[in-house]
Amino acid sequence: MSLNKRHILVPPPLIFVFCALLMKCLPPVLQFPSSLGLVMVFGGMGCAIGAASVLQFLLAKTTLNPFQLKTASQLVTGGVYRLSRNPMYLSFVFILLAWMVYLGSLSALFGVGLFIWYVTKFQIKPEEKGLKRLFGAAFTDYCRRTRRWL
Repeated sequence: MSLNKRHILVPPPLIFVFCALLMKCLPPVLQFPSSLGLVMVFGGMGCAIGAASVLQFLLAKTTLNPFQLKTASQLVTGGVYRLSRNPMYLSFVFILLAWMVYLGSLSALFGVGLFIWYVTKFQIKPEEKGLKRLFGAAFTDYCRRTRRWL
């Protein structure tokens, strides 16, 4: 993947951790009671989506590293990739939502939004350009039938 040289490549898991820490540090606004059930639902969905998406890549024997698109051996469009073009990132969003519910503060939603914005702008869009170059019409067709997030 060739990103603009002005951008520093930050691994998405580090962005996830940064946003989670930010959510913890934000002053609580519009607090609500934490719901263990909802935490488990969001967290479980995040873990399941993340595991399924990684498994799809392993079964396809293609790279998991978003910074090495040129080594991708095939376009993965099955399994959870039929529902979202970015289920690995989507899994982080669900886990951040679980964290927000655990914290019981609506202000923590800022961290979720920041993650979505940053990853879309600096990770997903450049990845999509690289995948279009690599897989051409197959990737364009995939984009037409599958949403970026959900």
